[in-house]
Amino acid sequence: MSLTLVACRDDGVVAEVGKRKVLKEDVTAFIAARSSRERPTSMEALDVLVGRSLLAEEARRAGLDQNPAVQSRLRAAERELLAQALLDQRLSEATSGAKLRERYDAARESLGRREVHVRQILIRLPPGADEQARAQAQSRMNGLFARLAGGEPFEKVAREGSEEPISAARGGDLGPVLEGQVDDVFFTESARLTKGERSRPFATPYGLHLVEAVDGVKTVVPTFEEARGKLEAEAHREAQAGLMKELREQIPVKTYPEHLETGASVGGGAGRLDQGPHP
Repeated sequence: MSLTLVACRDDGVVAEVGKRKVLKEDVTAFIAARSSRERPTSMEALDVLVGRSLLAEEARRAGLDQNPAVQSRLRAAERELLAQALLDQRLSEATSGAKLRERYDAARESLGRREVHVRQILIRLPPGADEQARAQAQSRMNGLFARLAGGEPFEKVAREGSEEPISAARGGDLGPVLEGQVDDVFFTESARLTKGERSRPFATPYGLHLVEAVDGVKTVVPTFEEARGKLEAEAHREAQAGLMKELREQIPVKTYPEHLETGASVGGGAGRLDQGPHP
């Protein structure tokens, strides 16, 4: 589409389509919304916006802007854009770097999580296994446990007998594991051990385990950067809840749930005044 360029007194206006104007900010927003691989030049963006504006202008001339379905979608778009703009404005302060650092300092100790470092031997046993399968798995584990009791190194027995291939290749070493990253029973049994201590076989939904502590349990506090995502999500939720509470107290709201039911009695249509949060 060729564009006719004309002089315009307002430097912010980059095109006029009928009675409507296309602004420089419109072009900037259009470009920013595209991925870096698909990002158009300013002139390409302007060409697209002029084309869409022509379509929109013709839709108005055809009266489509008065169509109830179209009006509903326009209201929805306006509602969502304004709501998000307010959230971005009000919540940016709550999630600023300085505010998140304050939150981290205040909650630093509570952010700590227990960590274990163990080696394991696993004999797989799926949930619902029959008695024969359970007996066979227990027999294999008993044999491996006997080898350890006889003095064989844990790493050797794990490499030869564990049915978890990744850790088995490392002599059963799982590396440091945080609480919540593994099955609760597995972590609890591992956390009981002191450095060099070995558990007796125990079961989890994954099978039969036998673990040896490479190091004793300890509490690890994440760095600010490691905890930042969690802190930001919490701050965002709290700030949004506070904002909604404030708005419900300041702006009257009436709901008419009876109008949602087809053929339901209106009951006078007076509505219900919401005084606070509701489901």
